[in-house]
Amino acid sequence: MEYQLIALDMDGTLLDSKKRVLPSSTAAIDEAVAAGKVVAISSGRCPEMIKMDRAAFPQVRYAICGSGSAIYDFQEQRLLRESTLDHALLETALAACSGEDYLSEAFSGTGFFFASDMVERMPHYFMGIYQTLYGSMGTPCADFSERLHDPAFPVQKFNLHFGSPEARDRVYERLAGAPLELAYMDEASLELSPIGVNKGSGVLALAELLGIPREATVAVGDSDNDLPMLREVGLGVAMGNANENARAVAAVQVADNDHDGVAEAIHRFLLGGEGVSDEGGLRA
Repeated sequence: MEYQLIALDMDGTLLDSKKRVLPSSTAAIDEAVAAGKVVAISSGRCPEMIKMDRAAFPQVRYAICGSGSAIYDFQEQRLLRESTLDHALLETALAACSGEDYLSEAFSGTGFFFASDMVERMPHYFMGIYQTLYGSMGTPCADFSERLHDPAFPVQKFNLHFGSPEARDRVYERLAGAPLELAYMDEASLELSPIGVNKGSGVLALAELLGIPREATVAVGDSDNDLPMLREVGLGVAMGNANENARAVAAVQVADNDHDGVAEAIHRFLLGGEGVSDEGGLRA
């Protein structure tokens, strides 16, 4: 089947190691859209975070945000679909972090919210590279803790950033039996989403909205929160810099995020007609 939609992760995929979109990626996206294909972002970020880089991919209309918890239409500037965490599960997550050194943020609506002192503290939590993004696009709140405990505050996704990977592992183990989607990200961060909500469900939900069959979808990613979409779409593509888990799940691999991997994926699979045969080998 000819592929019609490609979903691109951002960090580690569309963004290079310096958090920039390569010119080759922009050119390939423009070429694909001009050919009538759908190029979508599929990210752990919320819409406001994605907007910071959108000048590099203005032709992209749709974004699967918050690791599948929201689908955003840039053209109409509105959420097409969203899922939120049960408040009791948010309380469970906060209790699991008791005694640990961590920061957190909550995705709500099209934006994200965090404690007023978070940005200045981010380097200690392996998040220094995101300080400019958070400082310009996020909403610091003096009453952030109170918001998290308020059932009237809807949370699509909850991110935890720890002072060490070991602390993240401990909290992951404490939450392993809870009805939550848990995924590692970055050096020592953990993202929590509603059960059954992940990048895979998000990509397939967008495909359904657009009338595109699963078999005609492609996803490109590099890390653990990309695993569901790499498994569930028609063709999962791992970046050359992908971790071991992503490489094991993906059907094929392209160059890394500093060496035109996204452009390669678009040209080979979305535009070039290359794919995987029923026997598991590449087909022209």
